[in-house]
Amino acid sequence: MFTIKSNHGYDKIIEWARSILPERNRLKENFYAAKSMMKPLGLGYQKIDICPNFCMLYYLENVEMTECMTCGHSRYKPRTGRGKTLVAYKKLRYFLITSRLQRLFMSPMTAEHMTWHNYRSSAFHREFENNYLKCHNYRRITVHRHFTESSKIIT
Repeated sequence: MFTIKSNHGYDKIIEWARSILPERNRLKENFYAAKSMMKPLGLGYQKIDICPNFCMLYYLENVEMTECMTCGHSRYKPRTGRGKTLVAYKKLRYFLITSRLQRLFMSPMTAEHMTWHNYRSSAFHREFENNYLKCHNYRRITVHRHFTESSKIIT
């Protein structure tokens, strides 16, 4: 599996994709352009530090802790040289679902597809339900008739 470790790697993939697409494609030129297009959509994420052994999240009331409560492992990598910033061993990227659902419900067509189970207003769904119920009732009646007839034979 191919993983992108840097913006440069992403730029190389975009360059390759643009070379095989038609001339007037709307694919962004590089990572920065793509990121700047996505930022106004509000589809970001929240970074949360986690224990390298997956014991706990450093979140909410635990945000100030520097060691894991369970295993005692340090939250941050040891500093090397003059580095002043603390770098966590592992990070969790939490994609907020609220903003994504709001974006989906902005389109009336998508909203209809996501709420069909609640409203059941389309003719297709009514027809499907009616046909299913007719078929189900027919099977139930024939099975019931079979059991009642066989019980008459036994007695």
